[in-house]
Amino acid sequence: MERAVSTPHTARRRYQAYAGFVTTPRYFDDSPQQFLQVAPPGTGVLQRVLHIPDYEWGLDERAANFELLSEAAACLAQSHCQVIGQVGTNWVHCSGTTGPEEIVEFCRQLFDETGVRFLMAGQCLVEALRAIGATTITVANGYFRPDWSAGINRYLEAAGFKIIWAGDLIDQGLVADHDEKLAIEADTLWDYPDHLMTAAAVDAHRQAPDADAIVQTGAGFRMLQVADAVEERTGTPLVASDVALYWAMLSELGLSAAPGHGSLLAMLGERSPT
Repeated sequence: MERAVSTPHTARRRYQAYAGFVTTPRYFDDSPQQFLQVAPPGTGVLQRVLHIPDYEWGLDERAANFELLSEAAACLAQSHCQVIGQVGTNWVHCSGTTGPEEIVEFCRQLFDETGVRFLMAGQCLVEALRAIGATTITVANGYFRPDWSAGINRYLEAAGFKIIWAGDLIDQGLVADHDEKLAIEADTLWDYPDHLMTAAAVDAHRQAPDADAIVQTGAGFRMLQVADAVEERTGTPLVASDVALYWAMLSELGLSAAPGHGSLLAMLGERSPT
């Protein structure tokens, strides 16, 4: 009787790329699901929601819990994620950082500790704007509170960009007041409707039509699905918090993006996984 010929074990992984997300407490953050809409088939994701009891979204709360980002990054890295994206633009300035250099250094230290790139959404805005060669910007701060807007706008200016115009939904006359913002957030679980997101970005362009790029600063505005429409109406690149993070993560993984989600993701072109 012939014996079966043994063959070398063939390594098999279910996914071609493994991505992790660190997301904000008390918020149904579907960034991982949206990421899968633009990532190539065979991309896997994990999500870790920060646990901060009684969290109320204040900058002081983020500053007091900033080290939770490191803990979350370590957990996701140990779970075999090849890149980690942090959702929530305002974490980059919540501790009163003087500018991107401190955040770049924080992320570098995390890489040294975990061996995995940690990408913060606020800094991804900076990197994406640099990638498209923008120097002047118009900023749609959307649903942001005044201290959130002031902080991220200072951060963008510290990164070297000239803000020609910046304003939120109230400044733009798209909602009446803060109470209306609160009502929208309660009704939608912080998932602002497409028509408001589009209107905010288009109006930011109208306020400063010569700006090199339109910047949208918050993940509660899920601009991925309206990016093409905004760019078609304005003729100007849109760099939004969600899109910039996905762009940076896919870049780190060496992957292309599905078409139809704006010019920034289209820059990735046809790429193979690393």
